[in-house]
Amino acid sequence: MYYRYWDDSVGRARQDKRAGTQSHSSLLIGMILVDAGFILELLLRAYSEGLRAENDLIFAKSGTIHDLKRDLMLLENQLPFFLLKKMYKRALKCNPHYPSFLHLTCHFFSHYYNQSISIDEVLSPNNPHSSEYRSNLEDPKHFTDLIRTFQQPYSTIHKQQQCGKWNILRGNTHFMNLISFQKLEVREEFDENNGELKIPPLKVDDSTESFYGNLMVWEQCYYPNDTFICHYIFLIGYLIKSAEDVSILVRKRILIKQLGSPIEIVAMFNRLCKYNNVGTENRYSSLFMKLNAYNAVPHHSWIAILKLEYFSNPWRGVATIAAIILLVLTMIQTICALFSL
Repeated sequence: MYYRYWDDSVGRARQDKRAGTQSHSSLLIGMILVDAGFILELLLRAYSEGLRAENDLIFAKSGTIHDLKRDLMLLENQLPFFLLKKMYKRALKCNPHYPSFLHLTCHFFSHYYNQSISIDEVLSPNNPHSSEYRSNLEDPKHFTDLIRTFQQPYSTIHKQQQCGKWNILRGNTHFMNLISFQKLEVREEFDENNGELKIPPLKVDDSTESFYGNLMVWEQCYYPNDTFICHYIFLIGYLIKSAEDVSILVRKRILIKQLGSPIEIVAMFNRLCKYNNVGTENRYSSLFMKLNAYNAVPHHSWIAILKLEYFSNPWRGVATIAAIILLVLTMIQTICALFSL
């Protein structure tokens, strides 16, 4: 039954009328059936503990399920989403005791969900503001495509940022000390009045490079006019050029460092940006131009140097203030001595 069903579906997925021999087609369908069966059972067991066997090897150690999630989001391991969805419906025959395949998948990959609104609110039919975002979730090409949608800020669905051109002017070695950083969960903003850059936090661990690398490759191939992941990585790469830059972002909790030294993180973003063909046409063009304009004001650089050299930590700040007080007292004493002559 499933073989005949998948024989038709695989033809749609391949969209290739020059299919191989019957034996090759049979082998392909058999491989897909085995992989799909494993994926569906894994999603169901992850969703409900009651479906797991006693001492389940996959869920006995948290690292195993984490590794499986990472493997299932890799671009080279994808099965078409519509095939898995149809097989799930056919197997359960719309059993009301089980969630929809979209709910099941979103629950499994919730670790990658990065929105200010909960996934349950987005999927709720009573939420009138999530229709466009929900439609993107319901019709992904595969798991990698779904996770890319997870990363797209919910608010920017309604207000798309336009790309524009800007010039790469960052040359001030004290650039990262020119501006202050604050966490912002939704989108990036720069306050020119007080030099404050608000930016969503980014967790850096052992899977960060493969995670963003896969998403970047996918959107460069399939979404060449909407590469918001590539633009975001370009922004982070623009900000961190040295280990000290990384340390600043870690102290401000913009980078949540769970693995690797600052030097390794700089090298990782250099690798990610190596084939990132964003250039000067960027969705953050306005932000970059504001940063460069702020960087070009001379007294901003002087203040940054003052902070770095004399107030980089509390002890140095206390010593600087004490030295200033001592200098002022010495000057007063000198002036008083002159008047007494």
